[in-house]
Amino acid sequence: MSMRLSEHASFDLLETTDIGGTNAQNAGGYLSMKNYSRVMALVVLASWDSSDDLDECRLQQATDSSGTSVKDFTTDASGGDYDTDNPIDADGDFVIIEARAEDMDVDGGFDHIRLYVAEGGNTGTDNVTGVVVRYGYAYPKKELQGAASTGSQVYVNPS
Repeated sequence: MSMRLSEHASFDLLETTDIGGTNAQNAGGYLSMKNYSRVMALVVLASWDSSDDLDECRLQQATDSSGTSVKDFTTDASGGDYDTDNPIDADGDFVIIEARAEDMDVDGGFDHIRLYVAEGGNTGTDNVTGVVVRYGYAYPKKELQGAASTGSQVYVNPS
């Protein structure tokens, strides 16, 4: 059995961006969960204005990669999965969201996810970085993330 994470998981980045007064989502948009059993998202604040909070932080689900019929997979609300009564609000604070693909609305045809974050105020710089990891791929394979390409997509193992 292979133990290389890169053969069982795919990664997508929410590049560091200032979300003061706006929102952002992972760079790949809606990602297919087909053949993946789980998803994990990590969101980290950096250069964050102390008078602002991370107001929204959730996974959303959709029926295709363009976001058709988008709806929340996890919640962000008072007492929600991400409790907005106790939001993160300082450099280095983080949120980790973990979910199972089987908990998606698969009967409704929902099989794509994305990470969504937002900050409603804008009193300064509110930088956020995130990563989405889909893992537990049913058919492990070499270079699951994409074919290796010199100087572009590189897999490194000790020699």
